[in-house]
Amino acid sequence: MSNFWKRVLSGGIFVAAVVATIFACAPCFYLLFLFFIIVGIAEYGQMARRIDARVPIVLCASCGALLFTAGFFHNYAGERYVDLYLLLLLPLSLLPVVELYRQRGVGLRNVAFSFHAIFYIALPFTLLTYLPYRVAGEWTPSIVFLPFLLAWTNDTFAYLSGVCLGRHKLFPRVSPHKSWEGLIGGSVATLAVGAWVSPRVEGLTRADTLVIACLVVLFAVYGDLIESLFKRGVNVKDSGNLLPGHGGILDRLDALLFALPAIFVYLEWKY
Repeated sequence: MSNFWKRVLSGGIFVAAVVATIFACAPCFYLLFLFFIIVGIAEYGQMARRIDARVPIVLCASCGALLFTAGFFHNYAGERYVDLYLLLLLPLSLLPVVELYRQRGVGLRNVAFSFHAIFYIALPFTLLTYLPYRVAGEWTPSIVFLPFLLAWTNDTFAYLSGVCLGRHKLFPRVSPHKSWEGLIGGSVATLAVGAWVSPRVEGLTRADTLVIACLVVLFAVYGDLIESLFKRGVNVKDSGNLLPGHGGILDRLDALLFALPAIFVYLEWKY
């Protein structure tokens, strides 16, 4: 099978899995994204290892899983589950203690990378679980799916515009293939889709969806560039190889890692 068809097949399976779990039920979404968080932290730890930063992957993945689980159950099962956040205190406090015994690499670097892995990867998707409950008071698939739809639109049309029209490099030091033309093409398409889909997103106004589209346009490009910066710094092309032709989980979700916190802040302020 050629690389193109591998890319199409693995990308299609990934998109179908995300869409199916969001619209099937909240627990399905929880299980899939719990898996994504654990794999994403493992990918991060493997990249950090290339510059001798030794992230304790099992402990960090456990912290990330607890953070996401606390956020999900706080929203899905009720206010009484907010105390699940307290379970994070013990494993988080263990991160620097573990460095006393590991004797691998530089302790300060290891701890810093470990905390960053947890909050860089797990926190955005924890905040995502709050969006439908802040707006509609219940699990609302269209609200959860909206950031993915906009991010995928932005990524797809930025790529197509860049291939067809790209002449002026956006950030060649970090990502030599991205162009201003691609950024503009992706932005226009994302805003158009945001306007078109607004009547179909329960609880959000057209103004809300356009603001969210603008946030995706602004922050998704930084999420993409920053992950490229990390990969270039450790001299790897992809964060992992889970998705043939696409790389790892972080390669597919990098744009949302910065866009979701921005969307959460906007909706928290608005609602």
